[in-house]
Amino acid sequence: MITIYYTYYEPTLQKEKRSREHQLGRSLLSMGLWDLYGLSIPPDQIDRHLSANDHEKPYLPQHPHIHFNISHCEQLVACGFSPCPLGIDVEDIAPFRETIFRRVLTPSEQEFLLPLRENLPLYQEYFYRFWTLKESRIKEAGLGLAMPMTDFFFQINASTDPAQITCSQENLHFYQTKLDTRRILSVCTRQPIESIALRLIP
Repeated sequence: MITIYYTYYEPTLQKEKRSREHQLGRSLLSMGLWDLYGLSIPPDQIDRHLSANDHEKPYLPQHPHIHFNISHCEQLVACGFSPCPLGIDVEDIAPFRETIFRRVLTPSEQEFLLPLRENLPLYQEYFYRFWTLKESRIKEAGLGLAMPMTDFFFQINASTDPAQITCSQENLHFYQTKLDTRRILSVCTRQPIESIALRLIP
């Protein structure tokens, strides 16, 4: 089972935003380590237990069986736990710069998305559906910018929740849902996703 802890925070000054997100991410990580693994590490001590790979994906070297990933967007932070490596990404549905359109989407994805321009909310939603899936895949692989977003593509059927996802890369499994009316969560892992537990932390 994959467990996702997430929490909202009040708007804050831009210069304080990164610190607030870091703090909340460590709090969720600490909570999950205790709830799921019985491992007690206070949030203010988590960093000393972490290492990172060459592409800055954090992990717990003393607990290699514990796989987690943290993501954040405006006023929301999430931390996911899985039996195997995973990547998660959360994003706001919001306007985006058209200049990144072709840097993110493959021709087939562009062909799917362009007709939706007449319905701006749906157009923006599907862009971020693609974006979060790609980010979750890159974060699962732990490769950062070394894996271009256009190296793989998706097909999305969001008529159900969670959405039905097909990826051009084999042996990967995805989960995607809207956490609320404006935020999308995507998860990538190499094992079949039998169940997802979403835990909103007040």
